[in-house]
Amino acid sequence: MVIVVVIVTACAVAAAAWTWSQLWRPRSAVDVEVVVAAGTSGREVLQLLEETDLVPSTLAGRLYLRFAAKGQSIRFGHYRIAAGSRPVDVLDRLLEGRVEMLTVTVLEGSDISAVATQMAASGIGDESEWDLLATRTEWVRDLAPEATSLEGFFFPDTYQFAGGIGAEAAARHLVERFRLVWAEERSRVETTWGDLFETVTLASLVEAETPVSEERERVAGVFVNRLNRGMLLQCDPTVVFALKRRGEWSGRLLRVHWGVDDPYNTYRFPGLPPGPINSPGRASIRAALSPEDHRYLYFVAAPGGGHVFSHTLAEHNRAVALWQRSRR
Repeated sequence: MVIVVVIVTACAVAAAAWTWSQLWRPRSAVDVEVVVAAGTSGREVLQLLEETDLVPSTLAGRLYLRFAAKGQSIRFGHYRIAAGSRPVDVLDRLLEGRVEMLTVTVLEGSDISAVATQMAASGIGDESEWDLLATRTEWVRDLAPEATSLEGFFFPDTYQFAGGIGAEAAARHLVERFRLVWAEERSRVETTWGDLFETVTLASLVEAETPVSEERERVAGVFVNRLNRGMLLQCDPTVVFALKRRGEWSGRLLRVHWGVDDPYNTYRFPGLPPGPINSPGRASIRAALSPEDHRYLYFVAAPGGGHVFSHTLAEHNRAVALWQRSRR
């Protein structure tokens, strides 16, 4: 009887030692994606790892988790396991929550359509989801109750998202980033010429008109001067936005488009457009909060880059003529 016990014990120890040793040997010959959904039990995760040949058995996985996890639990998320990874590496990664990360850069001046296309291309939802998310104005109702979409509130920045993140979670993150930046920039000034929605709308025009950082406050000042005088803003990017939302944009802006019957057309309708036309960056928001105090009423592209600013229409017409000659 003693001999039998010794033999059984020796076999069990040998089996356990062999199983344990397998945890330190590379297994998968290819990269493997593992998605651990919220609510998945540890047993289910180990079964998935065994099925994908990332651990030798669920028993081996349970043994390791019992003796090496030190109270940690497997974390949910999207993981990319490199070929040649050892089972212990896989288990440690899931315990530490080292999920796959996606880097996505939302460019300044991107409109909602561009954001949707970029996010979908990065694997974060699809464009139809983002189209629906763009209507979730309740997310900013406390800031801008008059907003009819989230245009202007998907803040442009470089983001690190965990792989597998849903479109709604990503969209909320973009909006929260806007909130943070707005609070920081608003705290820099005592008073503003308009409310938040008006300021962000103005910032979007500034963003669309100039990439030159030192011009932004001056451009904002031109628009404010025109608003104060009751002049049409005559901002070309608003016409482009109007054509895009009507499905009429062909990639080229013509003089005939200045007459399009759309509230975003600032050649035809006075005041600011009904809302932002893109996602302005921090610098443009700052410019809209603190427009330069000057008497300029016009600006046009300069032959060497940037813009020429003018006080009178006669000065402006000369600057336009110079720019037109430079393009021939």
